[in-house]
Amino acid sequence: MPLRRYLGAVVACALLLPGPTVHAGPGVVCKRVNEQGVTEYKNMPRCGNGWVVAAQYQPDPVAPPPPAAPQAVPIPPPGTAPAPDAPPLANAAPGAGPILQDFGDPNAAAVLALLRSGAGGAHFSYLQIGDSHTAGDFLTERLRLRLQQLLGDGGIGWVTPIQIPGQRLARITVSQTGWQLISSRTSGPGYDYPFGGFIAQMTTPFAMLTLKPRYATPRQAITLLIRQGPMDAPLTVTDASGRRQTVQSPYLDSQWHPVAFEADLPITVSAAISPQTAIGGWWMQSANGRGAVVSAVGINGSELEQWNRWRNGWMDDLEPARPDLVALAYGTNEAFRTTLDPETLRSTLTAAVTRLRQRFPGSAILILGAPESLKSGAGQCGVRAVGLDAVQAVQRAVAQQQHTLYWDWQQAMGGQCSMTSWMARGLARRDGVHFSREGYEALADNLFSGLNQQQ
Repeated sequence: MPLRRYLGAVVACALLLPGPTVHAGPGVVCKRVNEQGVTEYKNMPRCGNGWVVAAQYQPDPVAPPPPAAPQAVPIPPPGTAPAPDAPPLANAAPGAGPILQDFGDPNAAAVLALLRSGAGGAHFSYLQIGDSHTAGDFLTERLRLRLQQLLGDGGIGWVTPIQIPGQRLARITVSQTGWQLISSRTSGPGYDYPFGGFIAQMTTPFAMLTLKPRYATPRQAITLLIRQGPMDAPLTVTDASGRRQTVQSPYLDSQWHPVAFEADLPITVSAAISPQTAIGGWWMQSANGRGAVVSAVGINGSELEQWNRWRNGWMDDLEPARPDLVALAYGTNEAFRTTLDPETLRSTLTAAVTRLRQRFPGSAILILGAPESLKSGAGQCGVRAVGLDAVQAVQRAVAQQQHTLYWDWQQAMGGQCSMTSWMARGLARRDGVHFSREGYEALADNLFSGLNQQQ
């Protein structure tokens, strides 16, 4: 396999950016939502009579469900867009029904019952950890909209310490100056990585960060993961209402610690003369503690075994998330490895489930099976990634043995030999690995249906 294609498959940073605009013409992919609320796709000479070009499709806004009690929502700053609403639910990804199985997860029934508890009263936290499929925040963005339509807006969720090149945050933008990014995937060992695998290290005497929501957002309860040394000064946080507050690690011991505060977004964070100050990430949820939160924690090109590069106590960093459901979304990059050892993968995945259960005994665990992935588009079905069959078999076996939830991503696409069809319909990208926004949305609808129908 040529090196260029391999790197393109496992890294594919640029592929997470929105695809090019599709202009009407021969073979254009068109889309509409029919009377039954099902999203339909069709190749047409041009889109008309209720059809729209799929890559340009934007849902019409609809009123969100009313909250259980009045909530104080800050007035959005100039230029902030209103919150989007999800279009009518497609029953499933094209050609498939909901593909979610419960292999006896001890917490699944209680956790998923929260999805049927009605809007405004419950708090539901979905945490997905994975590779570029997660780092793009397209699938999780759609799932976030679905869950928040049911339970209300629970907040932004996980935010990387600074903006990561080639990755995307659906609900918030981060701009920065005076910070250096250190990644556990590219920089390797030698750093005290917290959960998430990224560090923003202050590199100039004065540094600044601005976190701005993409649309109107309730007041957020924020937990900052920070590391400071004995000589470091507090950070200054200024929020949308002009309120200023100082934030500092409770211990200036060059170790990671959480710091909690509330603020109205956007916020600007200023740091001065603090050479050891580093940020590991942000947890954000609505200050009222209600609603659904979906956190997408991914690194382009990552594999599950790279958790071993993070610090020993990194699971403590998850505490502010209070996850009800933890989804493990790995396997694509493992499938392209020519040196894949299935038994090592089985051991790694089993250990991950065990560690999560020990740290969060009330959480349900969901394993997302690796999707159909191609190393070549040759032939009718393309050429599958060399280790994909083995990876999928291990993931299903571990889900059965460890009694977790399992979502068969490939089956949601229509089974083997489905990727070329998805590519032809504009639902997957030309690399045969990643999906278009439309494809991720259809997959998220399938996953949501499965979660919402489990009893």
